[in-house]
Amino acid sequence: GDISEPVSQATLRIVKVFWGLSASLAYRRHFPAIDWLQSYSLYTDRLAEWNEKNAGANWNAMVAKAMAILQEESELEEIVRLVGVDALSPKDRLTMEAARSLREDYLHQNAFHEIDTYASLKKQHGMLKIILEYYDQGQAALLGDVEFSKLDALPVRETIGRLKYIPEEDVDARFAECSAQLQSEIRDLQGGLNDA
Repeated sequence: GDISEPVSQATLRIVKVFWGLSASLAYRRHFPAIDWLQSYSLYTDRLAEWNEKNAGANWNAMVAKAMAILQEESELEEIVRLVGVDALSPKDRLTMEAARSLREDYLHQNAFHEIDTYASLKKQHGMLKIILEYYDQGQAALLGDVEFSKLDALPVRETIGRLKYIPEEDVDARFAECSAQLQSEIRDLQGGLNDA
């Protein structure tokens, strides 16, 4: 609805937190349907130290980076609607894929799945870290002349997509395996380019 009217604005200033629900996310069956670009909290600075201590190192920086990727995706979607995804540069296409992974693999939750119903802060930290690793290492690989289509087709992408279904007791081992797989596959792509 319209939150620009005075009563809503006064309320937002008092509570300092807003979760905006998105009808388009709900129609796409993306739950929880909280719009990450509209929603905000003015308590993030106050919680920064607690987040770093309890959620994991670099948590605040990773969240800021993920939000920047999602914001950039929102801007790129207009170009995609007008001229198609092929008009995007490889860097922008990687941004779109990383944002898709953030949306579908990280922010989307199946409340009826016995494992995906809940995720500890440790698991959330690990999932976000690996998605951002894929993005960062993918950007570096693109600078080294690796084709985007090869980055997009890496088998580790499926592994990343299934991380949310890993039981809490297996998180450490499986996340380490996924990170090692990602590094190995990126290295192979870059090595294959050097061998050619």
